[in-house]
Amino acid sequence: MSAPTTRRVDEVLRGPIKSKTVFPVLLLHLIKEQPDHGYGLMQRIDTICGDLVAVNTNKIYPLLRRLEERGFVSATWDHPTKRSRRVYSITELLTRRLRRPRRLRPDRLPSPVAFPMR
Repeated sequence: MSAPTTRRVDEVLRGPIKSKTVFPVLLLHLIKEQPDHGYGLMQRIDTICGDLVAVNTNKIYPLLRRLEERGFVSATWDHPTKRSRRVYSITELLTRRLRRPRRLRPDRLPSPVAFPMR
């Protein structure tokens, strides 16, 4: 029997899972807490995560555009007459989706053996 492999949290977050799952959820969470512009979101992520999650403009702005295209966030210009910062906020579509009850599939529930009662 082989010994169980343990992975440090930073190893998991630095891999491909981060950009596909963790990072978009983190962005949506931060925007839900407080609407913000891209650079402000980068600063907040840096404050929260430090060097655990490396964020740059080449990663955050394309992701914000994809989230906007999917209808999860909306963006408005900070100044109405000139191009300035775009402030991102959560849409009603995402709010409704988050309130929607989730169906539990019996085949995806954890085994009771995995979580013994105390």
